[in-house]
Amino acid sequence: MIIKFSDKTDEIIKTLALKAQDFGVKVYFVGGLVRDVIMGKEPLDIDILVEGNAVDFVSSLDFVQIKSVHKDFGTIKTQINGTDIDFASTREECYPYSGCLPVVEKIGCNIECDLKRRDFTINSIALEITPDGDYPLIDPFCGQNDIKNRTLKVLHKKSYIDDPTRILRGLDFKLRFGFDFSVQDKKLIEEYLKSPDREGLSIDRVILTLNKLFCDNTRAVPAFREFCNKKYYRILYDDKNFSPQKIEQALKVFKIKDFGDVYVKYIIDPAAQIVPLNTRLEIYKYFKTLTPVELCVYYAGTDDKNALLYFEELKDIKLNIKGSDLLALGCKQGREIGAVLDKVLEAKLALNSRIFNYEDEIEFVKKNLIL
Repeated sequence: MIIKFSDKTDEIIKTLALKAQDFGVKVYFVGGLVRDVIMGKEPLDIDILVEGNAVDFVSSLDFVQIKSVHKDFGTIKTQINGTDIDFASTREECYPYSGCLPVVEKIGCNIECDLKRRDFTINSIALEITPDGDYPLIDPFCGQNDIKNRTLKVLHKKSYIDDPTRILRGLDFKLRFGFDFSVQDKKLIEEYLKSPDREGLSIDRVILTLNKLFCDNTRAVPAFREFCNKKYYRILYDDKNFSPQKIEQALKVFKIKDFGDVYVKYIIDPAAQIVPLNTRLEIYKYFKTLTPVELCVYYAGTDDKNALLYFEELKDIKLNIKGSDLLALGCKQGREIGAVLDKVLEAKLALNSRIFNYEDEIEFVKKNLIL
């Protein structure tokens, strides 16, 4: 198979192939790079699989800048002549509990065993890297055909039980590339969601997958709609009254530019209840402590008009005077300073307030608060 790299990257790959041959290991392209090449896309990220111990192999190379090492998984992030390349060891792993992080059983297994542990057939393809620049295809699970047919298939019937985030990754591939789950996969997903096992579920892994799913605004909206319609939220909860319409409305009202954080927050921490707030000062102080994402999610979950009032009328109101100004006017240090500042802020927040600037604030203090 032909892959078009820049001259610089091509030279790096050839050097790595020769070094691997001298070291006595085989190296392969895996992951998105292989999938992109088969789909006719330009490869972006470079992931290299070492049939052996990647950490030992990379550590033997004196021209590589090592950025990070994860010995338990046999992975290593590097930079070579300005090019980022991630290396991984072939490995076998198992899932002691549904949804947990996998446990590595063996580092340095053969290539077929490594490909067998992956999520979908479309990602279970490798290209061997040889010194002559040829890239023989290794496709034991017919992933190339599934790429051409735009079909998502897991490699075994327990795959979604082992790692239910594969459902979300499949949805990501569906929206990014126009793929769809196979008939068998749809049945497996439906069966899992009927009685999900969450005992060992890694919430961090779910959040990581959701962040990737919602990272693009154009895909985030249809992704969340399908997340709700297909009840993929059952990965986390038995039943939740998520509303795509409410969150989409909130995104527009609060002018959120990046949707991803809002969707993830709405899914992971959806328990919103209206906070009883009686005055404009209370409304201002409460909502001022929330981030824009938290404010948006709160409103989507509660329809609390106080959140709108804060955003539309109150959020940009600020005091110009400081404690030092009040001291100069005769206020005592301590609680009195804070009480006076609150009184000025309350007056400035009031409907039809006549307090607009520093001079108005000073005048208000002189007339109403300093005896």
